[in-house]
Amino acid sequence: MRYQLTSADRAPIPASYDIEARYLGYRTEDHAKPYAKYFQKCALPIQAHAREAMITGPVAAEYGIRLSNAADMLARPGYLPQETGYTLNSDGHIVVSVLTKMPGVTGEMWDWWFGWHGAETARYKLWHPDAHVYTGMGEDRSQIPGLSDRQKYINNVSYVDEYLGASFSPLTVRFVDPQSVGFAPSKPGNTVIVARGGLTPLPLSFAWLIHQVRATPDGSEMRSRFFANCVEVLNLPSRSTHSATGKIMTLPVVNGLANTILSSKNFVKLREFGPDMMFHCAQEMNHLASFLPELYAEFK
Repeated sequence: MRYQLTSADRAPIPASYDIEARYLGYRTEDHAKPYAKYFQKCALPIQAHAREAMITGPVAAEYGIRLSNAADMLARPGYLPQETGYTLNSDGHIVVSVLTKMPGVTGEMWDWWFGWHGAETARYKLWHPDAHVYTGMGEDRSQIPGLSDRQKYINNVSYVDEYLGASFSPLTVRFVDPQSVGFAPSKPGNTVIVARGGLTPLPLSFAWLIHQVRATPDGSEMRSRFFANCVEVLNLPSRSTHSATGKIMTLPVVNGLANTILSSKNFVKLREFGPDMMFHCAQEMNHLASFLPELYAEFK
């Protein structure tokens, strides 16, 4: 899959990025938000099958689907051999898979969530109060009239600071149109979210993520896939990075050289990123799904 830059990529990093305090949980000012009744001190535990996968550890490389055929593999009915787990596939990419059962939840709720939560950090904390500390959007489209939920986040950039395991991670999530990377249009009750994951300090992306929401008789299920160590140095403007090194890497003569050097590097390790990403995803998706129908009904 290839990533194409958007206007949101070229926009300055949100003004709040340098001034907003980072902290876990909630403070007094957060409790003034109209959705504060949904705050919880801790995220819910992960589902039972995810606990089993954590105990199992890495699985056979054969179970790791390839990024190049992910859309085709996930379009097939039924389940793949690895629905929750992590491995190193034949392309050398770390593949993390998470299946989350979500009674009462629909794909439309997830499209609304991705278009809604990026406008305020307190909303982002709803998702994972034990790990999420900041969010801001490349283009704040939350108040633009006439936009659909999907138009608010697709071809937009989410800047998120969060913990993956013990590591504080300043990340970028660059959402793309799923149809542009091979997914068919979603049927009612379903959706697919696709994004390029990277680092805020540098013009660098090292991962892809896919969340496929499929309708089930009692609601839906989310099949998440993360592909890490597929590295690309993006041709971003200086104002869209957040470090001196990052700004140097945006210079044309440096950008191409950096891409040549870094595209073959592994930025994360299987036995660290694999379990950390799997646990994080399994926990945040299960936690939010427990009250997403009520949140959606009240704030849609």
